[in-house]
Amino acid sequence: MNIPTRKRSGFTLIELLTVIAIIGILAAVLFPGVQGVMKKAKMSTASTKVRNIGQAYISFNSTGNGKYIKSGAWSVTANTSASKIYEWAAVLAYNAELNVAELWYVDADKKNETADFTKRVLTGTGASSSIDPKFMAPSPENGYHSWVSYVPVPKNLNESLPLLWTRGLGEDGAWDATEGVWGIDGGHIAWGDSHVTWVSNTSDEENKFNSKKTPGESTSSWKDAVSAAGTATICED
Repeated sequence: MNIPTRKRSGFTLIELLTVIAIIGILAAVLFPGVQGVMKKAKMSTASTKVRNIGQAYISFNSTGNGKYIKSGAWSVTANTSASKIYEWAAVLAYNAELNVAELWYVDADKKNETADFTKRVLTGTGASSSIDPKFMAPSPENGYHSWVSYVPVPKNLNESLPLLWTRGLGEDGAWDATEGVWGIDGGHIAWGDSHVTWVSNTSDEENKFNSKKTPGESTSSWKDAVSAAGTATICED
């Protein structure tokens, strides 16, 4: 006796196209949300990095010896001097044991997409210490430092004095579309008491700095915020 077999039918073309269309719609709806969550996570990581640097500087500054970063080229014999941001990092690596190079880079930085970061700021120990050649040579391969500061840094720090900030902030208060780590969206500022804020533009009234150049007034310029004489020099790559 032959038992008839029932053929299993597959999906029709219309059904397949319908499923593909539904997946496409879901992806279009969900993808921006996922991107937003990922960006916030990367911003949070960046905030933690610059806070760690700020805390290390405050610790170095609070040793009771009146230490601060002065203007000049870094060396073992001039280990509190800096003129570039990699030298600023070397001061903390030598004096505050903050020798982790990765803290000075933001992975989400569009200039660091193909970079292979070095592990340490300084190589060698004691009198044989020197800045890692890769760390002091920014490039697409080595990476670009994502933080900026200035010299000389005041001896007296407080919660209204900016200490470091995300690369790309101009004196007009806006972050540069090309140089800014987050484009024109804004950046982090680490303050003299180690707290960190996200600021979209320091020309906005609520985000302006307290002016040292003109006490009692506010300013969008970092230079006016850190120096009464306006003589601070930016420390960057």
